[in-house]
Amino acid sequence: MEFFTKHLKDVDEGYFEHGKVATLLSCKLLVSSIAQLVHAVLPFVKPPLGTDVCSLVEYLESKKPENRAQCKEE
Repeated sequence: MEFFTKHLKDVDEGYFEHGKVATLLSCKLLVSSIAQLVHAVLPFVKPPLGTDVCSLVEYLESKKPENRAQCKEE
């Protein structure tokens, strides 16, 4: 059972809270992927809504497990 709960304990999240974070991350990456594909074909179209590479790097850094666990207020 430890195999299934270790990561949740590491990031100090419950199952559904972790599911929400992972689902939102997946959606953000899907939108970003489409925006970057459009940008690849039409380079003059700037990726909107924080889907540019620099914004994605910052977003992904904030979602790393060690950073999420540090942000929890007690």
